[in-house]
Amino acid sequence: MTTKIETDMRRALNTMAVLATTALLTACASPFGKRPECPTAQQMEQPELLGVWRVQMDGEPGPITMTLGPHPEWEGTVKGSIKRPDYESIVVGEVNKGELTMEESRDGKSVSGNWYGAVAEGRCAREISGEWADNNDRTVKFVMRKSPN
Repeated sequence: MTTKIETDMRRALNTMAVLATTALLTACASPFGKRPECPTAQQMEQPELLGVWRVQMDGEPGPITMTLGPHPEWEGTVKGSIKRPDYESIVVGEVNKGELTMEESRDGKSVSGNWYGAVAEGRCAREISGEWADNNDRTVKFVMRKSPN
């Protein structure tokens, strides 16, 4: 019988393996070329979105974690998941000229939330803040911070 700790560790190891593979593939085949060591908000592109992000949402319980990888169909965009205490959703999106846009889906079919954010200047493309809106136009302010490698 597998314990919860073993299951959690297996998930963590699988996530690390996926992220390592993603980083390697991105470095080898990136259409973005050599990336700046500390990109400005305007320089942030898909490679900087890849990885694990910690998310704070005003009034929402945590922890909230977003894991993003390259979208398998749309070059230059990301696809991943966001894990909240009560549920997990799929997210897809992109960053363009310092602006983040993402769609969230709880069922994998319909949009359940939209993310609109601005990349923080002076943070090496590791912080994004903005507003999340659900289908009922309820809005919540958020801050995303990239987890250390």
